Parts: sequence; structure tokens; C-alpha cells
Amino acid sequence: MTLFFRRGTGLLALLLPLLAHAGTTLGTIPLNTPEGKPAQFSRLQGKVTVVNFWATWCAPCRIEMPLLSAEAKRLAARGVRFVGIALDQPEQVQGYLKQTPVSYPILLADGDGIELMRTLGNKAGGLPFTVILNEQGQPVKRILGILDEKSLQLALPLR
Repeated sequence: MTLFFRRGTGLLALLLPLLAHAGTTLGTIPLNTPEGKPAQFSRLQGKVTVVNFWATWCAPCRIEMPLLSAEAKRLAARGVRFVGIALDQPEQVQGYLKQTPVSYPILLADGDGIELMRTLGNKAGGLPFTVILNEQGQPVKRILGILDEKSLQLALPLR
């Protein structure tokens, strides 16, 4: 990629956050478990990873979570990991997960979650938002809106 900029414009400074490696970006945002314990996204890297941003108040998010949970179980043998990042209050997430357990880890992104989504390509800030990372932690697909099984399978970089 070639970048053109004029001296003094600061364009490069504006573009650097957009060029940031997604894994590094995810690794720099403070994440917690729903119980409030610190969690590190870097521990989830090294495999194809489906990162789903959601909230308990988001009806489409709630619809797609059982699908994501089933796909996480089915694709685990192929080395695909799933992680949910909730943009919500811990109490709300805990209550929801008691009613609707999922087979993949759920993390909370304090107030930085919306900015993280924007950095990863979701300029609208809408939910649900899914980013698929390759083994190196680089985004290979971004999906805004509800997923179905076919669109998820087509988006995965599996051989």
C-alpha cells in the first residue's frame, strides 16, 4: 500500500489507527469477564477467530447467539474460535447468559467497545457486528448485521 501525504498535513497520523493490526488493537483494549475479572484477548489468538460484538438489548444479537454457539461447537475441531464482546453492563450480561448460555467465551469491553468496533471497520457503530480474524489476527471479513449459517461459512478462511 502506498500512502501519499503532504508535509504538515498529519494525514499519516490520521491513517495509522486505521492501519493497526486488529489483534494488536483487540489486545490493547481492556476487556473483562462478565464477573469483572481482567481478560486478555491475546490468549485467544493463533487460530481463526470469530469476534462477535453484541448487547443484551440488541434483538438481532439475541437471535444470532444460538447459531454462533452451535457453530462454535461444530467448528472447534477445525480450529475456529469464537468470542463474544458485549457492549453492556456486567449485571445484564450475567443475567442473559444464565438464561441463554453460549459455548464460547464472553468478554466485556467497558466504554471502549464502540470505538474498538469503529477501528475494526464498523463506522456506523451498529450491532451485531462480527469480525473474522485469520491465524495472524488480521481481519479477513467484517459483517454488520445478523449472521446466518451460510454467510458465516462463506466468510471463514478455512481450507
